[in-house]
Amino acid sequence: MIFLLIVVALFLGLAVARWAQARHESMMLKGFRASAPTAYTGSEIALMFLKSEGVDDVQIVEHNAVVTDYFDPTRRRLFLRRDVAEGTTLSSWAIALHEAAHALQTGDSLGELKWRQSCIRMSRYIPMATVFAIIGLMIARILIAKNAILVAAGVITLLLLLNLGSVPLEFNANKRLRRFLDEHLKNHAQARSRLDELLFCMAIREVGDTLRSPRYFFLSALPGTGKMRPQ
Repeated sequence: MIFLLIVVALFLGLAVARWAQARHESMMLKGFRASAPTAYTGSEIALMFLKSEGVDDVQIVEHNAVVTDYFDPTRRRLFLRRDVAEGTTLSSWAIALHEAAHALQTGDSLGELKWRQSCIRMSRYIPMATVFAIIGLMIARILIAKNAILVAAGVITLLLLLNLGSVPLEFNANKRLRRFLDEHLKNHAQARSRLDELLFCMAIREVGDTLRSPRYFFLSALPGTGKMRPQ
């Protein structure tokens, strides 16, 4: 019975992850084809937002790698791909603004942000590490197939739940953008509506990271890939 419940929870979780992944990818692709309502680049609009909130200690760094487009609360740096930092599309704005909004999450919210980032890292790297560990245990005849499936399903289900449980912090970041967007886009209602949709997709972006685990594991977690991490 427990085995069945875990497998069902796993499939439901993976279905949610697949939906979030597909939603994010399709909407962001459309957003990269749509010009922003004003000529500011992603980095410029992010800096403008931060300045409006009295934040002047965040550095924006262009960084093209597997892991990028995120805010580092420890170093107070906003890492953006070049096409986002220099782009003037709606998706460039959505990515830069959403990540910049995390810079406003201080105090208790800072602890929650760091926990959220830990959940993201676990979702990206633990699934593949678990697969390799299970294969090794099966080869050594320490683990039988049924138990292997149960362990894998349990680990992935737990990671999905941890990831989903910390997603509200992403919506909190979007909430912090409202006043700025209300003022900056008061004459661009259609662009504001589309930007809100893209910001929603940014909030659910990492929900699909469990499905991207092989990509993150092989391209940014193994020895020799450290150079792809921001310095």
